[in-house]
Amino acid sequence: MKKNLFATGAVALMLAACSSGIDTNSDWDPSADFSAYQTYAWVEGAYTSGYGDLVDTRLQSAVEANLNAKGLRKATRAADADLGVGFQVTTEDRTTYQTVSSGWPGGYYGGYGYGGWGGGSSTTYASNYTDGSLIIGLFDLGSKQMVWQGVGTKTLSSGDQSPEERAENINEAVAKVMESYPPGS
Repeated sequence: MKKNLFATGAVALMLAACSSGIDTNSDWDPSADFSAYQTYAWVEGAYTSGYGDLVDTRLQSAVEANLNAKGLRKATRAADADLGVGFQVTTEDRTTYQTVSSGWPGGYYGGYGYGGWGGGSSTTYASNYTDGSLIIGLFDLGSKQMVWQGVGTKTLSSGDQSPEERAENINEAVAKVMESYPPGS
């Protein structure tokens, strides 16, 4: 079952257990001239994780740091920007099953001809886990079309983290997702 929001405030854990183990992919409009994009602004209403202001602020700061490092500038007004920026966080609950069999096969003992069916049992174990995804989208504000999207997905783990650790982990996750922007770099 897909959920758009974590039920617990675990986004900080999301891609937060650090960027290692995050599967990323990206897609983009091959007709877009990425060298023409010089400025960006946040698309109103398109950048909330659903986990509160602290997480949203950390995510925004990490995205802005990555865009700035790539030579883009944040516009003072959205109307003056080339690119619109947004993000979304999703989770999906998953279950895996593992069956373990024990027992003995049937067969013959020596030359005495005992034949028969073996006995044994099988037990199936279920493991529940949650995958979290961070989706970052960049939109051409002139055409109102998405031109680049990066996605990072990781199996979430629980754990107690300090605010500094959460910020560091979010920074690493965003950097990993945004490695492929701009395309061909």
